[in-house]
Amino acid sequence: MSEHEDTTTASAPQAPDPHPKLRDLDVLEGTWRLEGRDLDGNPTFTGTITRRWLPGGHFLVQQMQVDGEEHEGAEYIGYDHAQKTLRSMFFSNEGPGPFCSFALEYIWQIEGDALTIWHGFKDSPARFTGTIDRQRGVVTGRWEWPGGGYEAITTRQPEPS
Repeated sequence: MSEHEDTTTASAPQAPDPHPKLRDLDVLEGTWRLEGRDLDGNPTFTGTITRRWLPGGHFLVQQMQVDGEEHEGAEYIGYDHAQKTLRSMFFSNEGPGPFCSFALEYIWQIEGDALTIWHGFKDSPARFTGTIDRQRGVVTGRWEWPGGGYEAITTRQPEPS
């Protein structure tokens, strides 16, 4: 081994292991069927949510498609070591939107079977509160924000054989 190889190998930074709190998200992995209803009485909507781990296990990638709509995006959920919390950023084909300058940001919390997702910061008035039924593979809940929201139920779909 040459001196250069020895120095490069010895000083190469090692990637950290995924934070253990990321394992809370394992229950959400897979493909889910979405059914929802706006709180203002609009017709129901349906769609598909797919979540998969990036190699290495540091980020769960979520993609959602609402049937009949052309909105597209990806959300990357990981552990924020500085804030000591699960955090995500959603990138959309429509750009950052009126609520942010770069991407939509969320804080995630799973405690037992309770799932809470806040837009922007913990305890934000824009939030999802839901319940995870691990045996049935169902998440029920509602997004609420000042002036609106919707109820949603997602059901885990069988993996294709």
